[in-house]
Amino acid sequence: MRSHDQWNTTIYSANDRYRGVKNLRELVFLNAEDMRERGIAEGDLVDIVATSKDGSPRSVRGFRAIAYDLPRGAAAGYMPELNVLVGPKDFSTQSDQPLMKSIQVTVTPHSPSSV
Repeated sequence: MRSHDQWNTTIYSANDRYRGVKNLRELVFLNAEDMRERGIAEGDLVDIVATSKDGSPRSVRGFRAIAYDLPRGAAAGYMPELNVLVGPKDFSTQSDQPLMKSIQVTVTPHSPSSV
């Protein structure tokens, strides 16, 4: 998704007054109950992994977990920071657009030694 201070891919600041975020874009919004179940506290660093349709793993590491009013099992974050989770084969056959809103991810506590 886009933040308040963003127009398409032009980012004007690291603030998002819509969601109460200041000076941060490398984040993932998660349901608070999901965070508790996974041992993730507000502000913890997490790693996010997706698997592209071609089978390749795609990941980002060290993003901040932020509790937000989302349905259980859902996650959200900013583009273009999370674009890397969408592989070249991850597109809609109907619209030929990237599947930005429907990729499955796994969010785990950050592991400094993970690759």
